[in-house]
Amino acid sequence: MNRIHISFLLAIGLAAQSWAATGVAEIKGTAEGSQIHGIVNFQDTAGGLQIKGQLSGIPPGPHAFHIHEFGSCADMGKAAGSHYNPLSAPHGQVLKVGIHHAHAGDLGNIVAAADGSATIEGTIKDVRLTGGEYDVAGCAVVLHEKIDDFSQPAGNVGGRIGCGTILITGN
Repeated sequence: MNRIHISFLLAIGLAAQSWAATGVAEIKGTAEGSQIHGIVNFQDTAGGLQIKGQLSGIPPGPHAFHIHEFGSCADMGKAAGSHYNPLSAPHGQVLKVGIHHAHAGDLGNIVAAADGSATIEGTIKDVRLTGGEYDVAGCAVVLHEKIDDFSQPAGNVGGRIGCGTILITGN
C-alpha cells in the first residue's frame, strides 16, 4: 500500500469518527411526583443530528417538544431558557424547513397515546451534538404541556412538564 492510499484511508476514518458523537437526555417530570420519564438519544450523522426517543407517563394527546438553550431543568424547567435559536430564526418546524427558517430547537409535537407513551424521531440538518457551529450538547430538551401551534414567538406551548439535559455519552 502506498502513502497516498494510506493517507486517504486515514482521512476517511477521521471524517467518519467526527460524525460518531453520541449523547442522551434523561427526561423527568418537572412537577413533584410526576410520572413523566424517558430517554432521548442523539447521534451526529453525515445528515445532521439524529434524535430518537421514547417517553412515558405523559398526559394523552399532542405536546410540544423542543431543545432549549441551557442545560438546567431547575425551577420546573424554566432554567432551560428559551428555544435553542443560534440564527435568530422565527419559530417553526425545523425538521421540515431547516435552521435558517425555524429555531434550531423547534422539534414540533409528539403525540402521547392513551397509555401515556410517545416517541420522537428525526434529524436536524446542520446541527450537531458537538464539534460543529451549532452544537446542542449541554442544552436541555423540554416537553411542554400543550401542542405547538407554530405561532410566533414560541407556539403557545404552555408550561414545561418534562425536561432533561443533553449529555455526551461517546466520541
